[in-house]
Amino acid sequence: MKQPVIIVNNLVKKINNKLVLNNISFNVERREIFGYLGPNGAGKTTTLRILLGLMKPTSGKALVLGDDLSKNINLRRKVGVVLENDGLYNKLTAYENLDFYSRIYGVSNDSERNRKIKELLDLVGLYDEKDKKVGYYSRGMRRRLAIARALIHDPEIVFMDEPTSGLDPEAKITIRNLISQLAKERDATIFLISHDLDEVERLCSRVAILVNGRIAALNTTRKLIHSLERKSIEITFKNMEDAMEAAKYLDNKRILYNLHGNSIRIFYQDSNISRILKPLAIMGLKIIDIKRNEESLYNVYLKIVRGGKYEPHIYPN
Repeated sequence: MKQPVIIVNNLVKKINNKLVLNNISFNVERREIFGYLGPNGAGKTTTLRILLGLMKPTSGKALVLGDDLSKNINLRRKVGVVLENDGLYNKLTAYENLDFYSRIYGVSNDSERNRKIKELLDLVGLYDEKDKKVGYYSRGMRRRLAIARALIHDPEIVFMDEPTSGLDPEAKITIRNLISQLAKERDATIFLISHDLDEVERLCSRVAILVNGRIAALNTTRKLIHSLERKSIEITFKNMEDAMEAAKYLDNKRILYNLHGNSIRIFYQDSNISRILKPLAIMGLKIIDIKRNEESLYNVYLKIVRGGKYEPHIYPN
């Protein structure tokens, strides 16, 4: 059995006598897109700094490709990093930025360096903009170039901290597709820190949620989503009067719901939703649409970070 490419075991970090990381453990498998989530101050950045060898743990271990990056400098050549600060030089062109970083990573052969730069600029869709100074790039173009910079030395693992932060919807989609492509076509392992839960749900096979320095949840994305006991269904009535009548019935039956105009979202725990819908139909209420709602990673995340206090609001008549 192959060893995980990232191993975190009983990791503890104290800063100024404050416990920032409290005995956390998780592994990341090769070619996996792994989501590392949590509210601000949960300890995500501290974990990343320890993994990158920029900070020493108080106790426990954090291994990348089988070793401690703070002790094995040569191993850093197998790791790429995309931070919110993209590390690009505004007065250099895209091509010059990648040429500079490729030389830093020891790509001395001119033809090999040119080949890699062209390949990466093609990959991130910036080859036609290669001679434009980066200072004139949009934020989305900068993020794409930052990913190319992180890949210039063919890393096995790429750490990404908020890669789509501040981007418009179209640019976010471009970056998401690029991240997915990296894992599928370049065999890269992606360690993704993000507050964009829709992004994480779409990209990540597994997720860890960090709360107050502890791992509060660790599982596949699908299993975490399915861990919510409540299901819901949204019913749209022809008019608000019918929706209000339905709300009265739900109140009498002590069924949880949200009422918004002429639509009601009903929360239920068993699979027999017909026991709720049938009485509404018998009452003669005019239903024009019924939509079953899938739970999302967003709902799971809120439930976990709020300490299990995930409850729908009830708007009684």
